[in-house]
Amino acid sequence: MTALAVAKLNFKTVKLSYFIFLAIIVLQLSSYLINDLLNTSKEGFSLSFGFYSYIIIIMSAMLIPARNFQKIMNLNVKKLYYMRGSFINYVVFSLIISLFTLLCYLYLDKLIPVSNNGLVANPFGVFGWSNNGVLVAFIRQFVFMLMVALIFHTLTTIQGTWYGWLTNFMIVAVISVFTPIASLRKVLVSIFDTLIFTPNAVIHIVSCLGVSAVVYGLCVLAVSRKRI
Repeated sequence: MTALAVAKLNFKTVKLSYFIFLAIIVLQLSSYLINDLLNTSKEGFSLSFGFYSYIIIIMSAMLIPARNFQKIMNLNVKKLYYMRGSFINYVVFSLIISLFTLLCYLYLDKLIPVSNNGLVANPFGVFGWSNNGVLVAFIRQFVFMLMVALIFHTLTTIQGTWYGWLTNFMIVAVISVFTPIASLRKVLVSIFDTLIFTPNAVIHIVSCLGVSAVVYGLCVLAVSRKRI
């Protein structure tokens, strides 16, 4: 089985993420319709459907290593092909979600009923990515979603191992220690600013790609050590 075949299998076995996304969209549209029929006042704030689409890639990044790894290994697939196939999944998901978010930003968000001074929160605007133009915003979202997917995939992969427990402990420790101390909290804020909010698109894109490369390499190492 090739990496492309692994990717196709993964797409088919993460249908739960598609269903949850569609269910949320249907519920939200139903809410808008009911409010319109009852002639209730429009809300001043609403989330863009672009944000809801994040559910697909985050859930898939957890479902693939949690549910598919063992199944794929039982098909005598090389671990490297499994990783390459999963990477293809996340590239495609990131591309589609970024295109969908762009569509929401340009057109669909304007159809969401909010009050005159209301706000439809789209990732492009919330994170400040649209300040560099929609094309750059699309690229920034793409690299960001790819990074997020690889992080969730790796964290899920290492669960149940000693280094997985160590990673969990370190994450909790960093949050617990850094958050209360102002000087250390600034370090966390600067990291999030660099990976999400920085107005410098080049720094953001390079940082996300750099983190993605490191995380992917660590995940390949973890998978190579993982018992079948």
